[in-house]
Amino acid sequence: MIQAIESIRREVVVPVSSEQAFEVFTSGMTGWWPKEHHIGSAPIEQIVIEPHEGGRWYTRHEDGSETSTGYVLAWEPPERLVITWQIGADWRYDPKLVTTIEIRFEAEAPDRTRVRLEHRDLERFGPEAERMREMFEDPGAWSATLGAYATSFAETG
Repeated sequence: MIQAIESIRREVVVPVSSEQAFEVFTSGMTGWWPKEHHIGSAPIEQIVIEPHEGGRWYTRHEDGSETSTGYVLAWEPPERLVITWQIGADWRYDPKLVTTIEIRFEAEAPDRTRVRLEHRDLERFGPEAERMREMFEDPGAWSATLGAYATSFAETG
């Protein structure tokens, strides 16, 4: 039996409605995702999350190539998004690896939303599970990514 690995949990508060928080997270990812966080051989041109269950999550690169990250498991605007992370410990897309990222958008006020991210099923990395958990736990990983997301609201006003 595979032993469960503790999920990575991060959260930020953004100064917008849950509708806008969801929209920027999903269709505006290109604008805030850290440019160095990709698996392609060319810089990011666009990050796409197709807006429906079963939709792809992928990156289109400046050289025209595409790299997959995962798929949409739940599309429930403006409250919840569940996507898969299918990038292995070798930082390549692995269609057989499925870890899960759930993002919840909790309205605290009309112009304030708490965004909670949980990256789970890390035991599916097999022998690399603990190493990958440590990588995702690093301040430069999910914390920095959500920080960049939150900062994008300050930049756009």
